[in-house]
Amino acid sequence: GGLFFSYITSCHFDSYVKEFRLFADVINDVGLTLDMLAPYIAASYGKKCILFVSAMGQLCRVACGMAAGATKGSITQHFAIRGNMADLNAKESTQETLVSLVGMILGIVLAKYLHYLESGGSDDDSSLDGRHAAAVVSWSIFIILTIVHVWANYAGVKLLRLKTLNRERAKVAFDNLFNECKKQCIETVYNSKRNCGDIDESMLEKTRGDNNKVLKTICRPDEVNESLVLSTFDLLFPTNVRLGVRLNESQHGLSNDDLLHYFQDEYASENYILTLVPSSSIGSGIRR
Repeated sequence: GGLFFSYITSCHFDSYVKEFRLFADVINDVGLTLDMLAPYIAASYGKKCILFVSAMGQLCRVACGMAAGATKGSITQHFAIRGNMADLNAKESTQETLVSLVGMILGIVLAKYLHYLESGGSDDDSSLDGRHAAAVVSWSIFIILTIVHVWANYAGVKLLRLKTLNRERAKVAFDNLFNECKKQCIETVYNSKRNCGDIDESMLEKTRGDNNKVLKTICRPDEVNESLVLSTFDLLFPTNVRLGVRLNESQHGLSNDDLLHYFQDEYASENYILTLVPSSSIGSGIRR
């Protein structure tokens, strides 16, 4: 399962850092929920089902570790604005140790309290009530902490200001440019029809001036604040525009050496290339 997950998602880790960081925390909570449900499933459907539930929980934790580890480098680089990655890693390790210690202490206190609830009274009825009360308390605390955990990670991920673009972030960055281009196209067509096909030179000068103003409004990648919901939807259901297409996908029938020489000769001065790939989509390759 882990190998299959890595094969599908590894090419998206760099461009969808926020989404996979949040996914790691959510899928980890899903795995913990399955572990909590395992005893109840075994009691209701037999012990054969517990193996499947436990395996699914372990698979969720594997996906969590893979997504969290893959996005950790980009997030650390985001915070290391002065090139102090070693200092950040040391502080992060210390913080994780402190949080684990506090969680262990609180877990011991909670376990003793739940044991007190389960063993309260000596007769069977009170013991049954005690187990029920312990289950209610444990599930209530688990649900509250899970909600707080997901919300805190969502709020933290939203604060990240990354220097990379994906499809949704590019849409937000160039939104003003697209709207202004559509507006200018409509005005140009209208004026051309009104002037019987002639385009006024003053209108062209005004359009050039407007273009310069619009280009200055394009957001830098670290200023883009996209919707994580729309970005996740775009990741799951991609459009016909593909970013970062491999060169061998755009030109078939050529060896790697011939392909390299072809693009070096034809597109030596270009910063990007737009091509039609066989999957009926538009691919873009960007010079690094």
